[in-house]
Amino acid sequence: MEQKIFRMLGDSLSNQPRVSIIISAKNEEKRIGPTLKSIENLDYSNYEVILVDGGSTDRTIEIAEEENVQILRQKDSTPGEGRNTGIRNSQSSIIAVLDGDCIPRKDWLKNGVRLIDREKNVGGIGGPRVASCYGNSKSRRYLDVISTRFASFGSPVFARPEFQKEVTNLGGVGIYVREALERSGLYSEDLRFCEDVDLDFRIRDAGYRLLYSPNVVVEHNWKVDSFRKLFRHMFAYGQGRANASKKCHSLFSFFHIIPSSIFLFGAMLLLSSIIFGGILGYVLVSLIGGYLLLTLLASLAVAREFRDKKTSFVAPLGYFATHFGYAIGFLFGLIAKVK
Repeated sequence: MEQKIFRMLGDSLSNQPRVSIIISAKNEEKRIGPTLKSIENLDYSNYEVILVDGGSTDRTIEIAEEENVQILRQKDSTPGEGRNTGIRNSQSSIIAVLDGDCIPRKDWLKNGVRLIDREKNVGGIGGPRVASCYGNSKSRRYLDVISTRFASFGSPVFARPEFQKEVTNLGGVGIYVREALERSGLYSEDLRFCEDVDLDFRIRDAGYRLLYSPNVVVEHNWKVDSFRKLFRHMFAYGQGRANASKKCHSLFSFFHIIPSSIFLFGAMLLLSSIIFGGILGYVLVSLIGGYLLLTLLASLAVAREFRDKKTSFVAPLGYFATHFGYAIGFLFGLIAKVK
C-alpha cells in the first residue's frame, strides 16, 4: 500500500501540507472561545477550521462567529455525523479532529504532521490529554486521577505514556491522513459513543498504523468537576461502550467487562453473605478491605506523581466513581435495547 508522504522542508506556508481542523461542538459557550484562540496560536499556518455545531441552544455559534472559522449547523446530530459533515466539506489531505473543550498546545499540529511525514504507513496520530489551566482545580485533579493505570487500566482515552508507541485507538482526538479516513468509510453515524474506537479499528483493519506521541499534546478543559459528574460521565461511557459493542461486534473485548464482572461478583457475594452468613461475610469484608487499601495507595501515588497533596483527598472518590460508574453503566448498556 502506498502512503502519501509529505516532505516538510521548513515551516513556511508553501511547505506545509494543508490541514482541516474539524471541531464538533454542542453547547460549549464556556469553552469554545479558548479552543479557537488556542488554534490561532498554533505554530502552523496552512490550515482551515470547520466548526460543526450539533444544535447548540447557548452562545456557542455567536462566539464562533467572532473568529475566522467556517460554521456548519446540524440539529441534534451524533458525533460521527458532525465529524463526517466537517470532513466532507473540507479539501485538505490531513484532517485534525478536536472537541469543543480541547486546547491544543502550540506545537500540536506541527509535531503531528511531522510524524505523519516521517513514519511509514500511518493513518493517524494522537497524544496525551492533559488538564487545562482553564478548568477549575477539581476538574484538573479528576482528569489527573483518571489518567492513572489504576483508574483507566491504560486506556488510550486518558492514559499518558511518556514514549511513542503504536496504539489501537487515539481516544477521540487525533490527526488523520484523509486517505485513511476515506478508505475506512469515515465515522459510523449511528453510534453516539465509541464512534472513534470503531473508526480506528477500521483504519487499522485497512492496514494503517495509529501512533501515540507524547509530543502531540491536547489540553482538556474538562467540565467534570465533581464526584456526581464523574460518576455520570463514566456511567454514560460504560453504557455507550456496551451499546456500541452490540452494534459493532469488533468493539467487544472481555477486558471491557472485567469491572462489571467484579461488581456483579461483589453484589452476589454480599447477597449470599446476608442469606447464609459464615465465611462468605469474611470474604466480602476482605475484598472490600483490599479494594480500599489499593485505592488509598493509588491516591497517595497520584498525589506524589502530580505533586499536589490535595489530589490525595479527591482521588478516592475519583477512583470509586470511575470504577463503579463504568461497571454499572456497562451492565445497563448490555441490558438496554440497542437504539
